[in-house]
Amino acid sequence: MARSSLAMTLVMLMLPATARRNKDDTFIMQAGISEAPDLEAELSSWLREEGLSYADAGWWAQKESWYLETCGATLPYLKKLYEELTASRGIALPQGDAIPKMFDYAKKALDPVQLSNMYWVLYDCNHAYGHAKGLCQYPKEALEQAPALVEMGTSSKELLKLYNFMTDDIERPKKEVMEFAAAGCEADRYWSAYQATHHKLVAVDEAIRTSFEMQAFRYAEDGKYYTASQFKDHYGSNWLKKWSASPAAQKVAEDGKAYSVPQFWEFFKDDWLPTEAKVQVEGSKVGNAKAHCGGSGRMHPWHYAKSAKQPAIPPDQ
Repeated sequence: MARSSLAMTLVMLMLPATARRNKDDTFIMQAGISEAPDLEAELSSWLREEGLSYADAGWWAQKESWYLETCGATLPYLKKLYEELTASRGIALPQGDAIPKMFDYAKKALDPVQLSNMYWVLYDCNHAYGHAKGLCQYPKEALEQAPALVEMGTSSKELLKLYNFMTDDIERPKKEVMEFAAAGCEADRYWSAYQATHHKLVAVDEAIRTSFEMQAFRYAEDGKYYTASQFKDHYGSNWLKKWSASPAAQKVAEDGKAYSVPQFWEFFKDDWLPTEAKVQVEGSKVGNAKAHCGGSGRMHPWHYAKSAKQPAIPPDQ
């Protein structure tokens, strides 16, 4: 026997029985794989607990488990999403509608509570937030628009507040308000600008450029992210259309999910960003956001969070 063949034989004897040799003379070690969590099996088991048949549960689990693992979705997250989609206090969908939407929303990593809150702002005629009036849409319309608004980083509370500020006795400009809120228009900034100018579009323009301490950035066609003011300087009168069509810069919170500035603000309120500490802008580029401590010694969430990866180029419009 040749020396190389003898050496290979010795290696084979030393390998565990679970090792296999492929046609490229490399070895695939399978030891320990059985100990890893099996999302497909766990998902199938949970779906059966929720009342799906063995065949249906297995079909959904086999179809979706790879995508969910790729997108980083966990079973507890799916359960929470399903709860918000089916609970009477949530969106209250029947199971047959909730299951496919659950998987669709999970691939987009939509926050379950934000999704439910957005739905109720759109659907309810008399919302609980400060006795404000909701947009009073049909359930089908609210269900179609809520995921898109959450995906764009829209704050449901800011949308509701802005809608009530912009409402008059003749018409409730629902589509227009949703577009402004999705663009990151802070309601109080709008109202302050409107009181000074009494011109709605001028007030919206100023509010979007100055909202959320000017910490909102979006990606331009060069793959870099800029403030709304920088978009206006570059694109001129067409800036708002470009801004609205561009992906919003996000940061990853402690739960491992990425959120926009309005969503951070909605959750953390006054503590989301110290007024004396801003993300520095150098020329047209955004500098690194460093962590800052307030008087209490706690990290302020927006500066502490890590930047999320974004698409290099905004979608074609």
